[in-house]
Amino acid sequence: MTAPALEAICQRLKAQAGLRSKADIRSAARSFEHLPFPELGAAAALGDDAALLPAVGGQLLLACEGLHPELVEEDPWFAGWSGVLVNLSDIAAMGGRPMAVVNSLWCKDHHQAEQLLAGMRRASDCFQVPVVGGHSNLRSPYNALSVAVLGSSGPRVLSARAARPGQLCCLLINTSGEFYRHYPFWDAATKAEPKLLREHLELMAQLAAQGLVLAAKDISMGGLVGTGAMFAEAAGCRLSLELEAILPPAGVALEAWLSCFPSYGYLLAVEPPQLERLHKLLRNYPDLHCGTIGHFKPGDSELELRQGGHSYSLWSGREPLTGFGALTT
Repeated sequence: MTAPALEAICQRLKAQAGLRSKADIRSAARSFEHLPFPELGAAAALGDDAALLPAVGGQLLLACEGLHPELVEEDPWFAGWSGVLVNLSDIAAMGGRPMAVVNSLWCKDHHQAEQLLAGMRRASDCFQVPVVGGHSNLRSPYNALSVAVLGSSGPRVLSARAARPGQLCCLLINTSGEFYRHYPFWDAATKAEPKLLREHLELMAQLAAQGLVLAAKDISMGGLVGTGAMFAEAAGCRLSLELEAILPPAGVALEAWLSCFPSYGYLLAVEPPQLERLHKLLRNYPDLHCGTIGHFKPGDSELELRQGGHSYSLWSGREPLTGFGALTT
């Protein structure tokens, strides 16, 4: 092969889209720590085909969330922040501790990507859970983000299916903060001290380990009532919520509080004899409010809302909600 022929081949190979697209990873390389687990040495540095993580005992938990397209478009920094936060909350809801984050990013330009990555990096730093890999495409016809988190738990896992009739339903929530811009997101996190955020996240693992909570659900985009319906569906029993026991922050309407997505909020299934111990432990967390808002009762899957002596069935298992109901065996 002649030198000109070799040069021509090399020029064509350099022009391949598959090779040029690897430059999209540079944005992530600038955003995240290259050696998240120094104790593992060079093999744990980012850039290989998979991330090397420290060995852990116990069971593994895996969560994944896709961010709403409008949020990604309108507020990419908050979308990046939220992509990490919501996954960490899902791990905590099962009594776990998060270990590492990965993401998949599609963007039309570098500016959008930088904002999304900056939000993820901020959340990663605040909660001290490293981003260890992912996928980047900065030549996409649309903007999109999905994030996944790996975590671990001890022997006591807070599965929503563990709720039983006779247990109390408690609401554990951070009422500090405010609604974020025009979105139905109650933000008690972006302005909070990182150390406090980590303490709050760790709390769910402690509640599980001590047996104070037997089942839990992270309040998600469906709000408190949507999460309550999913809880009842998974447990296979009736969940009756007393609206008069649900106290919104000052100036917030009840309906908005019932339907918003809080940055820190969980529904807990608690045995009545454990309630006093639970409240005693939570005295160490003055920023958090925990109150009994309802009961799990015998019967088919149903979410019942009660107020002023009246009751209304908001959802029943006759029409599946997610389709992931109580196990029959």
